[in-house]
Amino acid sequence: MTVLTAVVLGMALTAIIIFIILNIDRLRPGKKHEDHEMPDRTYSPVTEPDASPTVKLSAESPAAKERKERNRLYREAEFINKNCSRLEDFIINEEINAFDLRKLANLNGIGLQISEGWYPLTLELIRELHENGWDKKVSCIKEKYAELRFYTSDAYGSNLHTIIEKYTEESQFICETCGGRGNTRSSSGWQYVACRKHYLEKRHSISAEPAGFNYNGIFYRWNEVKNMHFHSFDQFQGIYQFLIIELHQEKSGQQNPNDNRLYVPEHSGTFGNFLQFLSRQPYDSPLYYSGLSRDYLNHFRHPEFCEICGYQAVYLGECECCENDTWESYNKMTKGEDLHDREKKQEHIKLYQILWIEDEGETYEQQQQNYPKNPEHRWL
Repeated sequence: MTVLTAVVLGMALTAIIIFIILNIDRLRPGKKHEDHEMPDRTYSPVTEPDASPTVKLSAESPAAKERKERNRLYREAEFINKNCSRLEDFIINEEINAFDLRKLANLNGIGLQISEGWYPLTLELIRELHENGWDKKVSCIKEKYAELRFYTSDAYGSNLHTIIEKYTEESQFICETCGGRGNTRSSSGWQYVACRKHYLEKRHSISAEPAGFNYNGIFYRWNEVKNMHFHSFDQFQGIYQFLIIELHQEKSGQQNPNDNRLYVPEHSGTFGNFLQFLSRQPYDSPLYYSGLSRDYLNHFRHPEFCEICGYQAVYLGECECCENDTWESYNKMTKGEDLHDREKKQEHIKLYQILWIEDEGETYEQQQQNYPKNPEHRWL
């Protein structure tokens, strides 16, 4: 074999080895182009007894899937303005539906930033605007401060602006999720309108038991907790606005990934019950966390019965169940002089009892049974 032949064979062998190394994944059976041929799917969490759910593996985020599904429905749905391409040709009559509303936003070059519960109300609004000479132009359709905001170029005080204001006021009592009767709610400083059912579904919740605690549907064992401390003291109301729970490590499924802290707002469901549980732990208990103020916890040790709803859920002058202030706290905040006026107190209690019943608060509390009921309580 000549030197030249040996060199050529060596170069060829080297090229073959390099090719195999660079393409080894493609040459493996059953793996060819796997990433491109896999259908979109989400794996269900795998769980074992007393184990945390594993991280969901998803080729597509839930938000992206929801957008894709909405766009698919939009393409397949039948609605009057489906083929409309100019705002001038957009039809407004009694038959328009939610898809027409979305098309109106598209033709105006804006997004539809409201939940589905407000679609019927907004459709009524645009019909009435149309009957009064509206040019179909709108620069924004959104929720802001728990109200429907519908912005047009019409001047303040004009007939069209007055119509819009009427529907803005109506939106304050319509659940954004289902369209039923709702009230303005607050969660971590964010205001929105919801019926009792959807308010309770969205509300933060925390509950304690001997083995651990459940926060927003995720269970934590007490040995996962490193420490707890209160944060952001409101001097006017005399309360801490957050309880921060520090964990030894991150937990799969947390609302704040890559964070080993839980931020629990003081208006979370059964928050007082949770603190009551901690307040009753002895000094030698593993649950006697050094970061907690024992003086503050003592305010939650013995809750009082509420004169409005009748449940034993009054902490620091406010009922955690019906979320009303006591008569004493109400007078303190309003600087009223009616503290000892029995007649005015009875009228105050009666009014908020009516609101509690109308909001279906009593119905849902009877189902959940979060608090003991005063056997001597009566409806005025």
